[in-house]
Amino acid sequence: MIVLVNAISIKEGGSLVVLRELMRRLVVMDDGIEWHVAVNEALQGESQLLPSRVTAHYFSTPKHIPLYINYWYNLILPKLLRKTNSDILFSMTNYLPDLPLHCPTLLLEQHAGHFSEEFDARTNATLSLSGRLAWWAKRRWVIRSLRKSTKVTVQTKALADAIFAETEIDIRKFHVIYHGPGLANSADQPRTYPVGPRWNLGYVSKIGVQKNFEVLVDALVVMAAAGEDVQLHLTLNPERPDCQKVLKLFELAGVGCFIVNHGELNERGVRKLYSQLDLFLFPSLCESFGFPLLEAMAQGIPLLASDIDSNIEILGSKKFSFAAHDPQELVSKVRSLMNEIDYVTASAYMLERARLFSWDDAASQVKGLLVETVDEVRSKKSRKQ
Repeated sequence: MIVLVNAISIKEGGSLVVLRELMRRLVVMDDGIEWHVAVNEALQGESQLLPSRVTAHYFSTPKHIPLYINYWYNLILPKLLRKTNSDILFSMTNYLPDLPLHCPTLLLEQHAGHFSEEFDARTNATLSLSGRLAWWAKRRWVIRSLRKSTKVTVQTKALADAIFAETEIDIRKFHVIYHGPGLANSADQPRTYPVGPRWNLGYVSKIGVQKNFEVLVDALVVMAAAGEDVQLHLTLNPERPDCQKVLKLFELAGVGCFIVNHGELNERGVRKLYSQLDLFLFPSLCESFGFPLLEAMAQGIPLLASDIDSNIEILGSKKFSFAAHDPQELVSKVRSLMNEIDYVTASAYMLERARLFSWDDAASQVKGLLVETVDEVRSKKSRKQ
């Protein structure tokens, strides 16, 4: 069986972690599968990204030619499928070609923002008219791709339900495959109760309209007024204007002195930061999976996440969630975790829960889905003959 993986628009973040971790495992599961991956040329220097058994096909996607990506999907990608004689296309990029293909498709939908009213509203509020039209066109393309795909895989049932609510695509087409922790290795033991007077809170995240830093600003104001000794650790790129705006919010609220911004960190830096945190906060308003949430859980860090469906699904309990726009509830729940018994109990729960998420299991399920899809199509063809 020959599989072509489309990863053309993946350059960073959780999607890059998914590509790397799945491919590392998929290639060793079945010697009978030949793997090809369409990769953005920006990743050509990433020597550890793809295993040696994978044939990488590098392509550029110039930003100054807006319609190039449509050209790539509808002309270059189908041509590559024919050239490699692929039996199936596995697209990790949310999109499929509009033109007919000679083989079945498995689509990994990783962008919950296309099916979130709040994400849509916040995105449109930041865009010009042309930008809003482009965002609308992308959403339409995603929905067309979902309808066209042979099968769809998503990282949470919450996302499958959100897609179904908007599109009414046959829910039987969707397959929920949980992924593993992103950039952090799993801890062996729960955390011990912090001994220092200062509590180190953390939110490991890139910038995004859905990241909801505002509730953290308001929560810090409440804690500062109460004289609580806390620091909030962030990972925002200080060179980006949108990150500068977020950091300015803390300054304007009078709590800038409580912020430690580490900038964007590599994997080693992320792991080191997790080891320094006492509590993890994840206030995001829209997530397909939320890798930092699972990373913190795998480290056994007691945490609190906003009460969106995907977060609660990963947490397995509403106990560690808070109303996304309610800083008072967030502060109250942070204080409850500062109790030694609750802290140690929460740490043990996080570690045990995180062990349910495995990259090996995810890769095994993806491989099974690919094989199943190809076999079903071949069986239909043989019956027609």
